[in-house]
Amino acid sequence: MSEKELSKQSNREDKLKIESDLPIRTVGIETARERKNFTHLPPQNYVHVWWARRPTPATRLAVLASVLPDDVTDEELLRWMCFDPSNKKPEHSIAEHVRQKNQTVDDRKGAVYEHYGYRKIWTQTPNNEVIKEIHNRSSDAWGGSLPTILDATAGGGSIPFESVRYGFPTKANELNPVASVILQAVLNYPRTNDDLSDDILNWGKEINNIVRENIGEYFPKQDGKQTLETLWSHTVVCPDCGLRIPLSPNWWIDKESGSKGVAARPIVDEVADEVEFEIVELPDDVTKSEYDPTEGTVSYGKAECPRCSVVLEQDEVRGQAQEGEMDYKLYGIHYENERTGDVGYMAPTDEEIEAFEKARSKVQNSPELSTLLNEPVPDMHKKYDTRRYGIREWRDMYSPRQLLAHNSYLQAFEEVKPQIYDTYEDEVAEGILTFLAIAADKAVDYNCRFSIWDSSVPKLGHLFGRHDFAFAWSFAESNLLAEGKGYEWVLGNVIQAYDDLHDLSGRSEAPVEVMQGDASSLDIDEESVEAVVLDPPYYDNVMYAELSDIFYVWLKRYLGDVLPGFFETELTNKEDEAVAKPHKFDSVASDEKSKAELAKDDYEQKMTNIFEEMHRVLSDDGIFTLMFTHKKTEAWDTLTKALIEAGFTVKATHPVSTENPHSLHQAGKNAAESTILLASEKREKNPEEYTLWDNVKQETQQVATKKVKQLDEQEVEFTKVDMILASFGPTLRVFTENYPVVDDEGNEVEPQQALDEARVAVRDYLIENYLNDGVQGVDSRTEWYILAWLVFEAQRFPYDEGRRLAIGVGEELSELKRTHRLWRKRSGDILLRPHDDRVQDVNKDKEDRSSRKPINPDAVSFATALDKVHGAMHIYDAKGATETWNWMSERNCGSDPSFRATVEALLRVLPHSHDDWIILRDLAAGETGDLLDLDLDKDIFEENTDDVDYQENLNNF
Repeated sequence: MSEKELSKQSNREDKLKIESDLPIRTVGIETARERKNFTHLPPQNYVHVWWARRPTPATRLAVLASVLPDDVTDEELLRWMCFDPSNKKPEHSIAEHVRQKNQTVDDRKGAVYEHYGYRKIWTQTPNNEVIKEIHNRSSDAWGGSLPTILDATAGGGSIPFESVRYGFPTKANELNPVASVILQAVLNYPRTNDDLSDDILNWGKEINNIVRENIGEYFPKQDGKQTLETLWSHTVVCPDCGLRIPLSPNWWIDKESGSKGVAARPIVDEVADEVEFEIVELPDDVTKSEYDPTEGTVSYGKAECPRCSVVLEQDEVRGQAQEGEMDYKLYGIHYENERTGDVGYMAPTDEEIEAFEKARSKVQNSPELSTLLNEPVPDMHKKYDTRRYGIREWRDMYSPRQLLAHNSYLQAFEEVKPQIYDTYEDEVAEGILTFLAIAADKAVDYNCRFSIWDSSVPKLGHLFGRHDFAFAWSFAESNLLAEGKGYEWVLGNVIQAYDDLHDLSGRSEAPVEVMQGDASSLDIDEESVEAVVLDPPYYDNVMYAELSDIFYVWLKRYLGDVLPGFFETELTNKEDEAVAKPHKFDSVASDEKSKAELAKDDYEQKMTNIFEEMHRVLSDDGIFTLMFTHKKTEAWDTLTKALIEAGFTVKATHPVSTENPHSLHQAGKNAAESTILLASEKREKNPEEYTLWDNVKQETQQVATKKVKQLDEQEVEFTKVDMILASFGPTLRVFTENYPVVDDEGNEVEPQQALDEARVAVRDYLIENYLNDGVQGVDSRTEWYILAWLVFEAQRFPYDEGRRLAIGVGEELSELKRTHRLWRKRSGDILLRPHDDRVQDVNKDKEDRSSRKPINPDAVSFATALDKVHGAMHIYDAKGATETWNWMSERNCGSDPSFRATVEALLRVLPHSHDDWIILRDLAAGETGDLLDLDLDKDIFEENTDDVDYQENLNNF
């Protein structure tokens, strides 16, 4: 009997692990550990640029929990995930060990892995004995055969790679051909015969030698100094004095501090129309007071002429670029001394400038080069649109010499391609050629007009430091021919990734199928897949197709005949891509429906189509696990609605923290994420019977409260954010089991209403269990402020979650900002205002006080309890305890239950390091405390060890 026939007969009866509780905190700790060092990530992260790759711990959890029965214990699951600490005490579980080690990691002696007792789990592949154990338990649960795992939007391959490492039959699909190439490189070629590292290296060397022979004259060596990178600024012409202005926000090259380091110093000729440069070292050659390298010539798109000080507006700068008048100016050279190996910087040389101009002439006069990459850059999202700066064709992404170099590597690749096919079997040859093409793509990533020079390291930065085409006023050109650098570096980087992939997955015999096509129309038989584990596109987070075209146009030339079928279109498929693109609807938007709403509808329909296809290919007893990470609530709601409409019942949600909220690179940024594992099963699609919302509403509240209570009573480190997210699972289960749901008037109820009920239920639970009883009686604006501190445990959190919280207490978020000034925006997030941001200065004359601050400390009555408390805090801080006693007595604060309840609540929720908490602590003590006569628990004043400015947020997923 075939495996497929066995699969269809499985009739799985066992509940799966993904449907019960999971060790999410332990996995979250390991995820933060993996992400902490961005130079030591899993090898698929380094193969080729791709966006939003999920971390191994969360991915491995999703894969294993989706195919193992729920009688697998957390201890077994963690051990199989390669949590195998050598120093665990016998009386501790793995989860307890990991949490304890995480709490004491800063006090360790020795390496981090020695402290934990195991190396990062991404470096560990289970041995054959463990694999056999996992396969036995899994096949027993699925009727005697191993389940097939499908990732239909596989991207960079994190999910299928873990499936392959654990030996499960695996299918991986991608619409985008660039990602499909990555999938081949990650899943298939490292498991082809023997280790191909030496083969890739030798053929790469052959390519490099050919290129050096062909274009070495365009990259001169000077006095024993080998150029590593040349540093260029774009230029425009001053319309007043005619000076060609080099554009750069600053002139630092190697910045050690604000007043120390190496910089390029512009020398403005009062007669000629060019700026020259010298290299200076601060403070030895010149002090910062004499020359400040931070004073560049361009800021916010406007340029200033260093000779006549005329400011060119953004439209003028862009206009010159669009007219082809923007040029290049060399301002520094990063070199290596060939004899000593020392590196340094020198001023532009005539030899380097002449070589560049010679390359420009060759590109302009060669029929082949003058038409290379002349495909037009398509319409893009506004923040990606390179045409604003005259980049209309893909060739314009490069300076002339960069274009010459990249084309020379392509020609050398074509020269060795027949030899590679003659030397190896076809599949091996394809693997070698693919990794060589990926090396060329990595060279593009680090050698184009968007590749910046990072003076703070210093080093060459790559194209996609952010998820967009951010135009670089100044850029770095890599000398790909440099000995031991350039192409040799990118080749070595790719080979290292291949080597690691081979080491981690080379022993796996799992059958793998890589497909390239639309996830809503797969070439897969009905009900032939047991587990779908999907990391879907995230609403408007990344425009994958638009960004990847810069690689596609090269890969098409490299691999069009190696991987036929992948590169049949001029550019990547943007029409079928499931992302929200408001700019796509510029011409059809109206007052009735904005382009943002149209984009949302389009995204929702595409996701519904994909999920319907998952419904078709999934066996009747199969499981569909979504990994979802997005900070916008509407993305979550849209995805959930698409899932329900496609015919699935939600069974569980599991929030896995995927960033360390204490890490410095996340502090103060809305970048921390949680990966949500959402498990669902097939249900009867579009039943004819409707369920009344009133019959569902109460049950959604009950199951949400039950879930949060269950988590709260467990002796693990669940944050309140985890509790809310985990409550979504049972809430959506109730909703989907009763779908479709309508209100009393027959209007369909959206899933977001069920999620809102979950939020309200959890809010009420948290108030009852973490705050004083009096909070229930305060006004809704004060309640929102207190709950924000309680739930998010941070001063800063995502805007959309603040809006949801406001809805939960019956307030309008914009009013809380505009009228009451409870918060302000920072980079799209909410930043809660402390008292001194809201109260006018009592020490100033009334006419000199800020009218923007809503609280008048001289007032007798106040709009909210929080206003009154903030007023008292200001008086205490500005006038002292005696004046505060008088102030509070006049306003009957001691007999005002809302005032007293707000003081106590803020003492409970504010971090102890916050200035407001310190003032409130002092206010609640001494003579002012006697007036209030608060009955405070001593634990309110105990040291808070979790003080951070920015902590994991509710909807960063």
